[in-house]
Amino acid sequence: GETAAALAAGSIYFNLRGDTAYADQCLEHARTLFDFADQYRGTYADSITQAGDFYNSWSGYHDELVWSAAWMAKATGESEYTDKAVDFYNQFDDVQNLPGEFSWDNKIAGAQLMLWDITQDEKYKTNVEEFLSFFKTTTYTPGGLIWLPVSEWGSLRHAGNLAHFALQAANLNIDVDASENFAESQINYILGDTGRSYVVGWGENSPLRPHHRSSSCPDLPATCDFDAYYNPGPNWQTLNGALVGGPDQNDQYNDDRADYKTNEVGTDYNAGFQSALAGLNKLN
Repeated sequence: GETAAALAAGSIYFNLRGDTAYADQCLEHARTLFDFADQYRGTYADSITQAGDFYNSWSGYHDELVWSAAWMAKATGESEYTDKAVDFYNQFDDVQNLPGEFSWDNKIAGAQLMLWDITQDEKYKTNVEEFLSFFKTTTYTPGGLIWLPVSEWGSLRHAGNLAHFALQAANLNIDVDASENFAESQINYILGDTGRSYVVGWGENSPLRPHHRSSSCPDLPATCDFDAYYNPGPNWQTLNGALVGGPDQNDQYNDDRADYKTNEVGTDYNAGFQSALAGLNKLN
């Protein structure tokens, strides 16, 4: 379901760029994968059990089914997929609830926002408004970073994801001013409002030791081994633009390669952050 959604979203992008042949190819595979996900329901860890030891799908697959159907509807304009998304929402109680995050694992908030986008049904708008209201009442660090129960590992990815969500909600005319202000505050925190940047190679006092294998390695032909991993100095290579995990609940940050909770990097870390940054640039 998630891959079908990604390909459907990609088809929209490549159509906008004028690469219609590649867009059609993306959409063709999205259709196939969506049908497969709908027919053979379950999490990927059911089939690839080893994945569950590292990246388990704690939220299950219901959110991905709604999410993918909604993206298929947006990409194709076909009512069949809109009907599927609505049916999945009505069928699965968990995707009707107030989410506690928006992440690679849990797409409920995004699915609710997509349903508002493709149907304009007020009940989905209410879901989105309730999630945005949650931003106003939850915990923040002294420096202003939103803090969720899941924020201990990769606090900034969650902030970036929520900033992205808020900007898309604003783009769809939901709580516009507050949503934009929230997004700007979180991205500014990441970029250095508290005195340090959390983006490798950018800004003041940026991270020097991201938890990333290849950037920790010395130049060839030198050997890359655990001596490089435990090297207390900066990474040999600069992983420009990577967002690290981030600080703790008291804004304390440990620039330590071995501390994956604060210094891990990942595509899902950068995805929300960069999307929010692009959105803010569009506004300004």
